[in-house]
Amino acid sequence: MTTRYPISLSMNELLAEARCLSGINIIDTEVREPLEVLLHSLNTDSHLHKAGAVAMQGKLLRLLCNRLRMMRDFAAHPEIADQKINNPLFVLGMARSGTTKTHRVLSSTGDFNYMPYWQVQYPALFSGDPSESPQPRIDAADNYLHWLDQAAPESKTGHSFETFAAEEDSLLTEQCFLAPSFFAYSEVPSYMAWFMALGSQGMIRNFEFLKDVLKYLQWQGLASPDKPWVLKAPTYYGFEPELLNVFSDAKLVMTHRTPLATVPSICKLLEYFHMPFDDARVDPIGLQGNLAELLKLHLHNRTEHANITILDIPFEDVVQDTGGVIEEIYRFAGISFTDATQQKVQNWDNNNPIHSKGKFKYSLEEFGLTKDAIEDDMAGYIAFISALKARRGK
Repeated sequence: MTTRYPISLSMNELLAEARCLSGINIIDTEVREPLEVLLHSLNTDSHLHKAGAVAMQGKLLRLLCNRLRMMRDFAAHPEIADQKINNPLFVLGMARSGTTKTHRVLSSTGDFNYMPYWQVQYPALFSGDPSESPQPRIDAADNYLHWLDQAAPESKTGHSFETFAAEEDSLLTEQCFLAPSFFAYSEVPSYMAWFMALGSQGMIRNFEFLKDVLKYLQWQGLASPDKPWVLKAPTYYGFEPELLNVFSDAKLVMTHRTPLATVPSICKLLEYFHMPFDDARVDPIGLQGNLAELLKLHLHNRTEHANITILDIPFEDVVQDTGGVIEEIYRFAGISFTDATQQKVQNWDNNNPIHSKGKFKYSLEEFGLTKDAIEDDMAGYIAFISALKARRGK
């Protein structure tokens, strides 16, 4: 048995330390319940190793400090709330289905606002002065990536975090502590059960927090209110009504790949993501079941909610016809696809060849998964993908 190492600070001590580190004496009452549930799960469900417990505590303090800085600035500048977030484009889909490539290619065109990695890590001003240089925040994010590269160098073959590259929203919305992405670093089943029991309200609060941060970034001058945002997270499918409840004019694009590939690929990537924090192996069967339930909920949303319109893109098209996919997305979003945009898309593709960080290898067998079980659990979604490919002549 491996030794479990708890987070050394209690909930109240974490909150006090965040106030001390940030120099902001605001009592953050909203975060208490989710932080308490998460901390209990980390200390009882997880198998944090010694360095991982230290790293996780540092992560929690970073999230709490960001919250306090954002609360300080919203209180001092109520005009932040007046910023408009118009026609955002959300990239949905199972992890490992082409969402990252689609997101990053769109971000490269210059036609969208996007959050680079350093902003999802440090969205909040350190000083509260919007004229401050962002360099200390960039340096802090860069230092974290150097540590991550040393702690789990293999993870870059599956997902390469880059300081200035577009990154997914889930890393940012962890700061509201109502975020399903915490399972990516450690096994936290009791936290996940608590979060899912919140039902739609959990994700609505998650999306409301995201919207507030987008307004905050625009107010800082880090994004233009004249451009739509392009946003992405693999935790969004199944929660389309909640997303549209908060972003009523959002455009939804979803990439699709067979679960026979995505499920073992997700298991492998999570195994790498756990390495800096946790000794426990990912629970592949439990993960497969959770993914299957979200896919069923997603398919249910498509049939039960008439206001949900989604542009569906097969993974193979994302890989083999990037330019055609991006042009299709532009048409769907009502944005002009110019020759200059086409060239930028081609440049991104040329500069980011597949497997440039090394080949990402995985299999069903190494995680005790079977083709029959996945096809049984996810039959409805697999049939949906087959119909989509048939419609597109694949």
